[in-house]
Amino acid sequence: MSSGNEDQNDQELMARIQAGDVRAFEMLYARYANPLVNFFYQMCFDRTASEDHLQETFMRVWRARSTYRPIGKVSTWLFQIGKNYWFNEREKQKRRPFHSVAGGDDAAEQFGQLADRRGDAQPQDVVSASETEKAIAYAVSTLSEKLRVAFVMARYQKLPYAEISAILDIPVGTVKSRVALAEKTLRALLREHLENNNG
Repeated sequence: MSSGNEDQNDQELMARIQAGDVRAFEMLYARYANPLVNFFYQMCFDRTASEDHLQETFMRVWRARSTYRPIGKVSTWLFQIGKNYWFNEREKQKRRPFHSVAGGDDAAEQFGQLADRRGDAQPQDVVSASETEKAIAYAVSTLSEKLRVAFVMARYQKLPYAEISAILDIPVGTVKSRVALAEKTLRALLREHLENNNG
């Protein structure tokens, strides 16, 4: 995600943040807010929720600043915190009657129920783009959690497999397998979508 000079600058910012420098924290936020909020958006397709997830993630970053060790990229550490927060939220949501991210075999039904309940966009309105792009967005939302997070980091965040491996704490080979399976699943879903539209 970042060059060598940016990595060094990130390390310097983190040293200042660990000393309680709020200005350095604001600079780190400005640098990584966009990648993180985009990550959350591709996971839930909800702009408001994505902003909330971003704010909560950086609150955790501030609270955990003393635990950071300069042995890897700051960006990797930030995404680890964001990923952990996301999975914790997902576990909480699974224990509720409705949860805000579709996933699994009943994804379409869950997404529709939630949209009706909250007045959010329906699947076909997830993004204001072409029908194919809308179909892709909705198809991504139906992937299992493990496949979706690997796919989003690899294809939308453009993170190297090695960095995704560090963030998710899984082997690089597992990252590649999950991304490949996600793409295979998405191709099948999109093929079905095109056949239905052209049929």
